[in-house]
Amino acid sequence: MAFTPAANHAEALAGYPSALAAEPIEPGRRQPDTLLAAEEETAIQTWLASIGENDTSMIVEVIEWCRHDDGARAYYLGRAKAIADDDRRCCSQCGNLRGGVCVVARPGGRVSAIVGYRPTSPGVLQRCAGYAPNDSRD
Repeated sequence: MAFTPAANHAEALAGYPSALAAEPIEPGRRQPDTLLAAEEETAIQTWLASIGENDTSMIVEVIEWCRHDDGARAYYLGRAKAIADDDRRCCSQCGNLRGGVCVVARPGGRVSAIVGYRPTSPGVLQRCAGYAPNDSRD
């Protein structure tokens, strides 16, 4: 809750005697106008996982920060959107990579390469016309 004119912590509690607690907002921090939606929370968690963040306490802290700070929410949702818009995939995620060989590769084909082409870096992100999702590895 915000007060105009500004009220200190004691004045805020005095104005709402039935309140259990009140936490002052740091200057410059803005409360979000809406609750953090489930799909937004999922997007942020997906982005955190994509950068290798697996510390549960850190993930909880980031989500809490996004629930209470509009700037933090905008930042993390922006990062999450950037990864959602990335259409690059690794060869190792592709159903057309079998035994290390790209089975759709042929000169002039969807993947223009020699027959029996073996990607040298199957873990590197790239765009490929021959990409086919592989549920067992993605």
